Amino acid sequence: MLSYIRDAIMSPTTRSSSNNKKISHTTGDVVKDVSSSESRGTSGAPMRGYKVTDNERTRKYGIGANSMEMLIAKAKSKFPLLELHLYLASDGFEVSDDEYLKSLPAQTLFIVSGPDAVITTDADFEFEKMRQQSPLLKVADIFYDFIEQHPEKFRRMITEYEHQKQRRVLDNSKAHLSLKAEHVEWFTGGEERFHSKEEAMATRAQTRVRGYYYKAKEEMTRNPLYRQNAKARQVINSVLEKFRYLLIGCDFFSMMFDRNCKQKHEFLQQHLGEEETDAGRIPSKRLRQVIKEYTKENCILDEWSTSLCSDLGDFYCQGSYSENGNSCSKQHTINPYASRENLILFQVWNLDHQIELCRTILPALVANVEELVSHPQTKCSLHKKQVVDISVLEYFLEIFSLKNLKLVHIVCHEKAQRSNRSNGRLLCSDCHEYRIVQELMEVQVDNLTT
Repeated sequence: MLSYIRDAIMSPTTRSSSNNKKISHTTGDVVKDVSSSESRGTSGAPMRGYKVTDNERTRKYGIGANSMEMLIAKAKSKFPLLELHLYLASDGFEVSDDEYLKSLPAQTLFIVSGPDAVITTDADFEFEKMRQQSPLLKVADIFYDFIEQHPEKFRRMITEYEHQKQRRVLDNSKAHLSLKAEHVEWFTGGEERFHSKEEAMATRAQTRVRGYYYKAKEEMTRNPLYRQNAKARQVINSVLEKFRYLLIGCDFFSMMFDRNCKQKHEFLQQHLGEEETDAGRIPSKRLRQVIKEYTKENCILDEWSTSLCSDLGDFYCQGSYSENGNSCSKQHTINPYASRENLILFQVWNLDHQIELCRTILPALVANVEELVSHPQTKCSLHKKQVVDISVLEYFLEIFSLKNLKLVHIVCHEKAQRSNRSNGRLLCSDCHEYRIVQELMEVQVDNLTT
């Protein structure tokens, strides 16, 4: 526990690729896991520019590619590793398929390394530079022995320091500034491409939610049921497609970290004593607008399309899983809009699944898929009619939304296994949830055909 706190708070955070390991499409000695249809699909794709560097940032190259296979091959010519893998410099996640590669913007920076490397993300790298240049941060090394001998006293000292820091109101605070031209140092590093703080924070929220999508996709598609049962594979692919369009409808919950979103989370309203306001703006793109209008009309996602921060950008820890309600006994709080340092420290704030994703939600989803394809005559528990699908919307809310997610400081993120269960179930054609999801898919199909 002590090493975990020290690595997470007092020194740069790192991610091991073993936690996010996927099957990479590589060349040379590594077997390619790319079907002939996928190869045909990417052969005519347009070329896009990317950047690659090593974990120490000693060299950086620009590469043009239109597929993972081409990108890895060219990266291997620059960094001749025996088994080369590509990781996002922004968060350390491994990129292993063309679908995810296409979702990334041009000029995305990748780190090349081996399969078991500990990746130094951009934030880690910037933090280490700051740590080397700042006498205050270098002094932290002196306290390691003290921390090991007095861990509880150290925690109390950190908590008290955070309380004092929040109580001090600095006259030269830049938290209220928004544009890049107003607060240039805030945008150094990975935020250089954004024009406003709100845009950068919204993208950070989208990145976390996209990570949950690809984690769910990876876990379900590598399950033996998916690989061995054609009907189950069809159902799971349909579920993933519905997840994707629901995420489009809510703009990947970008409003979670956006202080400009007028609709605040109920926890924040209680904390600040604010009145509930109207929902945020509808995305301008046509497809997203159509799906968003439908989800709003049917009140599918509005309750959870809320912001977790105040109008100034203050975030409050909602407490550990073992604590009742949305309260943090240590009163952790942070404003990543205030400074570059706070933005980096905000990375140790986690979105905690109250019903656990990999231990509970995804196994329950796969079990319901198996029940659906193995016993199609099963009756719906509500209407006593033959089941036709699983409760996609309930699983979606448990995986991606604030119905099941709590924002917590890393100290309050408990890793112990929990006893609660997923609320997902099998649905018949009379279930309201089944009808609205089916209508949503028909809306997007009609929109694409017209």
